[in-house]
Amino acid sequence: MTIRPRAVRALRDVRERLRDAAAATHATASAAHEASQAALVDEQDELERHVSEAATELSNARTVHDLERFDGDTGTHRIAIADAATKLDEADLAKQATAQQLRESTRKLRSAEKISEMVQSTRDRAAAKAEQRANDDMAGRRVR
Repeated sequence: MTIRPRAVRALRDVRERLRDAAAATHATASAAHEASQAALVDEQDELERHVSEAATELSNARTVHDLERFDGDTGTHRIAIADAATKLDEADLAKQATAQQLRESTRKLRSAEKISEMVQSTRDRAAAKAEQRANDDMAGRRVR
């Protein structure tokens, strides 16, 4: 069975585009992961700042409502940290999935490139044989 060079080039081009699309998707997922990680760090810093100001806020508290408000603010920060951690986990899973797709696309592209090289080397050998045969035929005609 003959493999058509045009079909092989088309396959390689398609695999290259799919690899590029997977790389772009992975870059987007990596950026989202970094943004989620930064958001988690920001929320943790915000909680740390809130807790460091606890002494002044609690000493200035005049009523039970002031204490409850401080506790509510602390709880809000903890909920925000939990949400940011969940988003980070989701972004990490997406990043891992896109990395796997990128590796798979790259592997498929390498396979297509190997097929392309194999077809090209087969064509080159056939052309070299044909040229040698033509040279032999011409040399054989001269001798007579």
